[in-house]
Amino acid sequence: MIKVYNAKKYYGKTCGIEDVSMHVENGEIFGFVGPNGAGKTTLIRLLLGLLEMDDGDAFIFDEPVKMGSNHLNKDIGYMPSETHMFDDLKVKEIITFFKTMKKADQTYIDYLIERLDISLEKKFGALSFGNKKKIGIVVALMSQPKLLILDEPTSGLDPLIQSRFLELLNDAKKRGQTILLSSHVLSEIEKVCDRLALIKSGKILFTRSMKDIKNEEHKRVLVSPNYQNLHVDGLTYVKDDDGISNYTFKGDINQLVKHLSTYQFKDVTIRDIGLDELFSMYYEKEEIK
Repeated sequence: MIKVYNAKKYYGKTCGIEDVSMHVENGEIFGFVGPNGAGKTTLIRLLLGLLEMDDGDAFIFDEPVKMGSNHLNKDIGYMPSETHMFDDLKVKEIITFFKTMKKADQTYIDYLIERLDISLEKKFGALSFGNKKKIGIVVALMSQPKLLILDEPTSGLDPLIQSRFLELLNDAKKRGQTILLSSHVLSEIEKVCDRLALIKSGKILFTRSMKDIKNEEHKRVLVSPNYQNLHVDGLTYVKDDDGISNYTFKGDINQLVKHLSTYQFKDVTIRDIGLDELFSMYYEKEEIK
């Protein structure tokens, strides 16, 4: 569905993306994960033909993507990170405009309006940031396109609407649609994505399936009083904090517990590492020890 090979984009001397290669399979939800400024939006704009690559190649639907190649966009639903439309028009007028342009089904539009709790009579310019995002979601999803490219779609949404939006993405996947979801919100990536790429400073650190990431079973180990010289295969010292030594662990948990039992610690905590913590480890070290 999407294939990118060694893509490079610089803004003057500033790196947008550097030697990025990735592919998004037909029918999957693919997470593109990284903090603001990591290069996510740059790649999306390259894929949409809004920017020109300095080097590399990209393909959507097996067709090459070039600057201005928006003939592909009829089969793409795009939602930018900020939603700008016609401030003086009412929401219902904007939706009608895009419905006509995209030849979208009114029944599905009505369903989106209901699920996202959208007020149709207000002017777009009077809406809050989050409510503007809702209109962007409707416009992107209304025609049920083959490919959805969504850039930070849930920022500004309240938790209930975020949850409903993720349900809409799962429904789209069941219909066979492909989704590229760019986000820094790891909880939503964890809930809906099949695979993800982690990007930092314009470079992809890894591309992996969520199943593989969850199966790694990294643990956080906290011991007090602090002690920095535990030696067990798979145990890595991280830092001391308020008299507590912080380690990460990957390996045989029984061997770890057996080893810890030989020490007279006041307190020992072993818990799963959340996705946020796991990715922080990648960002800090660019690999898990």
